[in-house]
Amino acid sequence: MGITRRDALRRLTTGTVSAVATGAAGGLALSGVAASEEKPQAPAEALGMLYDATRCVGCQSCVAACAKANNLAPDIRVNGLHQIAYDLNATTKNIIKLYKPADGKSYSYVKQQCMHCVDPACVAGCMFKGLKKDPQTGVVSWNSKLCVGCRYCEIACPYHIPKFQWEGFNPKIVKCELCKERLAKGVQPACTEVCPKNAVIFGKRQELLAEANRRIAESPGKYFEDRVYGEH
Repeated sequence: MGITRRDALRRLTTGTVSAVATGAAGGLALSGVAASEEKPQAPAEALGMLYDATRCVGCQSCVAACAKANNLAPDIRVNGLHQIAYDLNATTKNIIKLYKPADGKSYSYVKQQCMHCVDPACVAGCMFKGLKKDPQTGVVSWNSKLCVGCRYCEIACPYHIPKFQWEGFNPKIVKCELCKERLAKGVQPACTEVCPKNAVIFGKRQELLAEANRRIAESPGKYFEDRVYGEH
């Protein structure tokens, strides 16, 4: 029988929570739970996104489409003639940031959202299974019926992705869920649908990896490093 909420809270108050290794990132778990020694593998039919920073023009179309698809009123600040969401927050699941190296000679746009990790630390840190990785698609989604608002997922995530709706009467954990409602209807995620430069594309993980490696092979020197982040 699984651990009850009462038992878990009792253990928390008696200091029996310990850190355990979960792949590349640390996570939180109740003591006595053994960590798997097997290297985690992505599901054979795992879905994902490929983001190519060399194609991104920073238009923020994906940010606006994401907010609309998820019925979120984005936290935006007026900056001249542009309205820009500055960071992931309780109403923003996807953001495009401008990265400027210290040398000041170059720049790049960066897309930040949930990575839907092969071995997600947020899932490992959730003691009531409020976050779950789908065994077929690999999508990491949140279940409001199981979440108790402990925010361990925020602490565990190495990318600082999950955000808590502090101002809400019935607060949610906000993170990209790869537009799971759209996927259920056979429609691709909102951000990939609207990108004018195809800087971010949706598909099966293995096909996206093949496409990424093809681009690297066909354009020597185009990319800062000849590798695909997340491949291994």
